[in-house]
Amino acid sequence: MKTMQTIEKAKNPAFWQDVREKEVYRVLREELATLWKTECEDKPIVALPYSRFREYFINGNRGGYQNYYYVRRRALSACALLAMIYPEEERYLVRLMDEIYAICDEYTWCLPAHYDRLERKDCHRIDLFAAETGFALAEIDAMLGDRLEPLIRQRIRQEVERRIVLPYTKSAPYGEGEALWWEQWQNNWIAVCTASVAGAFMLLYPELVPTWQNRFDAAMEQYLQGFREDGICEEGSAYWDYGFGFFVVYADMVRDFSNGEIDYFKREKVKTIAMFLQKMFLTENCGVSFADSGSKLLYRLGTAHYLKNEYPDDVVVYSPKYSQRYDGCGRFCLHLRSALWLDEKIYNSGEAFPSAAYYAKETQWLVKRTVSYGFAAKGGNNGEFHNHNDVGSFIFAKNGRQLLADLGSGTYSKQYFSAERYTIAECSSRSHSVPIVNGQLQRNGKEYCACNTSFENEVFSTDLAQAYGLPQLRSLRRSFRFEEDAVILTDQFAYEEEGTLTERFVTTLAPHIAGAGRLEIGDALLTYDPSFGTPCIHSELGSTGRTYYCIDFELDKGVSTFSMRME
Repeated sequence: MKTMQTIEKAKNPAFWQDVREKEVYRVLREELATLWKTECEDKPIVALPYSRFREYFINGNRGGYQNYYYVRRRALSACALLAMIYPEEERYLVRLMDEIYAICDEYTWCLPAHYDRLERKDCHRIDLFAAETGFALAEIDAMLGDRLEPLIRQRIRQEVERRIVLPYTKSAPYGEGEALWWEQWQNNWIAVCTASVAGAFMLLYPELVPTWQNRFDAAMEQYLQGFREDGICEEGSAYWDYGFGFFVVYADMVRDFSNGEIDYFKREKVKTIAMFLQKMFLTENCGVSFADSGSKLLYRLGTAHYLKNEYPDDVVVYSPKYSQRYDGCGRFCLHLRSALWLDEKIYNSGEAFPSAAYYAKETQWLVKRTVSYGFAAKGGNNGEFHNHNDVGSFIFAKNGRQLLADLGSGTYSKQYFSAERYTIAECSSRSHSVPIVNGQLQRNGKEYCACNTSFENEVFSTDLAQAYGLPQLRSLRRSFRFEEDAVILTDQFAYEEEGTLTERFVTTLAPHIAGAGRLEIGDALLTYDPSFGTPCIHSELGSTGRTYYCIDFELDKGVSTFSMRME
């Protein structure tokens, strides 16, 4: 096998002695101790129940089965790392081998949500989680080597070959098997699956890599083509962390495996994508939650430090209190690299949030930070990956909270990724801070988009009219003018015939009417002309069970301009 520096470091006992002793790894050790206690210690390994597996096909519920599945992956990750840090503690290695044995016994490594029908005869479908599982087992085998008993190592090889290698190499058009649908996509799937499959090949079947290298690289080219030149991840911050995180793992491994001949990090576009997440922090760890992301933003410690060393003059790494080492899905390769790629110098020199404005012209996203507030707005279209109908939506944040909010992702279910998607609150424009025109919400599809978007002279401006698909709506121009301590929103609209317009603003905090033309939301004060009337405020419940509030101004017929100051 060719030498891969990251894997060689993972096999080095001296490195793990540092992890055991150094203060910079203390949080990692504490998190692992908690994971051991909650997921492993005195806990039986529970079978993944068929009744939970079939539940998804009956009512669309993903959580029941996935909760069992994720517990096992989190335990696998924790036990593997603990076995490296504390080699004298036999309990960690014993439990790790039990977890591996149980995972090798699973009927399928694919989640029900990615298993297109219950009666499917092929249980070796490669989805995100099957690919990740194969890669995790390959890395654990490489790290621990002969510390794992021979039968466990044999089972790892057998199952990775049966569930990953053979389905991949026999898939159409390379063999008689079905095509891998995700190789045609340009989102997180193709990066995660390709990185994981290629990683398993490099570690367990390196002699096969030259045969399949072109296929790996073609897939990664497809992934990179999914980004415009401005480097924005339209799927949202969470999917940059996921998809690009796995891309970085692959790019690191393949550079070493190819003796430097394949080096993605020399590309200007990769550097631009690498700078995406640092721009999404609004105030403290409150971030941009467009698409299927959340409002609380954490950077992946290992990924960020690795990219900072690749691009020291461009990548910014903030305080470690805004970092994470593992996630609830138990993604081993990223958890491992939170240790392997941690750089002590970077860890102890986190940078402050600068006042800045980032405008992505192609994607039509704007992020603005001052000492007083954080702000984000978007144009774009309603046919993006992980799309929400949110053309013209915005976020206003202060002191670590979104005050006018983007709710981010809803609860994942069968309905969430079906034709019913836009009946779900978080995906519909009814739960975004955008107008309702003649009772019409925004429509989904790429043709429903923003037009004439620009950012000039501290004004972000875009026309939302086309997002509604209403021929009689000639224009609906939304603009934001920025001051150091305030943002002024102005909407101007024109109809071919008389129409109605509701200005809607969304928050997760209970608003308070503080007098004529004044509205308080947490630390924010919203002021507007009292002639617009007193807004109607009502609460709604999102698919996650989270309460949010809609602030509606019903504008009189004939009114063509609405303005509001946020400070």
